[in-house]
Amino acid sequence: MPTLEVEREDLEELLGVRLPDDPERLDEILSFIKGEVKRMSGNEIQIDIKDSNRADLLGVEGVARALRGILGIEKGLKRYEVMGESGVVIYVDNRLRDIRPYIACAAVRGVRLSDAAIRHIMRFQDKLDQTYGRGRRRTSIGLYDFNLITPPLHYTVSRPEETKFVPLGFSEELTLAEILKRHPKGVEYGHIVKPFNVWPIFIDSMGKVLSFPPIINSNDLGRVTIETKNVLVEVTGTSLKAVLHTLTNVVLALADRGGA
Repeated sequence: MPTLEVEREDLEELLGVRLPDDPERLDEILSFIKGEVKRMSGNEIQIDIKDSNRADLLGVEGVARALRGILGIEKGLKRYEVMGESGVVIYVDNRLRDIRPYIACAAVRGVRLSDAAIRHIMRFQDKLDQTYGRGRRRTSIGLYDFNLITPPLHYTVSRPEETKFVPLGFSEELTLAEILKRHPKGVEYGHIVKPFNVWPIFIDSMGKVLSFPPIINSNDLGRVTIETKNVLVEVTGTSLKAVLHTLTNVVLALADRGGA
């Protein structure tokens, strides 16, 4: 049963109304989405979600989206404005066919990201990776500052010692092989790529590395901050259906943060 850690003020901002202080009353509301309060303390609320088939409810944005209808704040399905094709081309290397063949991306513009919003988006990303993404084997997610990227993009492969970049949270360049040995995410998820002779990388037209899917993003391009307004969302995986479903959920979360 997934447990969400929610900051009350952020959830209330997404809803546009104040939540009840009484845990039993909040439980009553959450029961409509098969959720219940696990713990309330100050600004922190822990919510257990009992419906494992609702990937959207793994994030506070999806919870708020569902509750707006239940609380009568909105009627009917919310309509989202889609600006159309971004014009960004992604070239996919045929050698990924037996490794991690699918990639889908979306550009979300005009996002308003507070520190709380970034924390919640990162938590949502991690929950999707661990549950629906089956520990990143089926799907994994990357978020990037779109303004720093130069299209077209290339989803390709590299030998373990061939490519170097600075992984997220580090200050020095490492090869892909070194990342698997030295970076916490490389140690945790390296088993996904180790069976193969070449590994996935995602780069832009200038040769700058965006990420090493499904392991870690670049520290330069793969970090979003409160200054980030335009976000590139990337999902790679082994199931096209799962990749597209994951992309939709992340894009909707960013749209609820003002993106279009």
